[in-house]
Amino acid sequence: MKKALFFDLYGTLIDVKTDESDPRVYETLARYLAYHSVALSGEELKKAYGEGVEEKLRGSGEAFPDIDVYELFSSILHRFGTTAYPECVVRDTARLFRSLTVRHFGLFEGVHEVLTRLAEKYAVALVSDAQWTFTEPEIAMLGLDRHFSLTVLSSRFGFRKPDTRLFAFAMERLGVSPGGSVYIGDNPARDLVGAKRAGMACVLFRSDCTSFNGFVPDGRFRYYNELEEVLRRIEEGERG
Repeated sequence: MKKALFFDLYGTLIDVKTDESDPRVYETLARYLAYHSVALSGEELKKAYGEGVEEKLRGSGEAFPDIDVYELFSSILHRFGTTAYPECVVRDTARLFRSLTVRHFGLFEGVHEVLTRLAEKYAVALVSDAQWTFTEPEIAMLGLDRHFSLTVLSSRFGFRKPDTRLFAFAMERLGVSPGGSVYIGDNPARDLVGAKRAGMACVLFRSDCTSFNGFVPDGRFRYYNELEEVLRRIEEGERG
């Protein structure tokens, strides 16, 4: 049976901390947008962004909705600006916003080495709640892109984990069954519940959770040098 590992990204592979509440983020971004004839104060931009997020989530119709920040910033630029804005301006606005919110950003220790070894035995893919407009360059920035045969990001679908469609889509694209799939994540409510509902095994990273909503993780680990042993035990349990 073909086997695959599916990873979460932020909080699992990438150690990141952001702050979208900082008014300085919006003040700086508003000054940048002034060069593109968008007349907004930092306070007005923060309000427009927050209201835009809420409106898109309310209008989604999904049980676990996600937004596309590219579309959100496009809407803000065209609403408050004076011209038509090309894709590059919208994209760079979203990426500048992201860069201004980041307080800490880097890989957890051992990620590259372990993913390299795992790729010799498994198909390795990414399924993450993430914004494509800045996540795709961040994956490349950290050299993670060479490890994944498939990348599935929630913002391209309009819904987030634990919606099982993300997991099902990824498994279908790789041609693997739930029985041959393991999901590795850090969030019990999203990762454990979603993976288990999709029929996959689930391993939690840096979590003390032993059960959530009746779902029990198949393994847990705190450091990446422990993951391969956890996966070996899962496989031995399957064979047993």
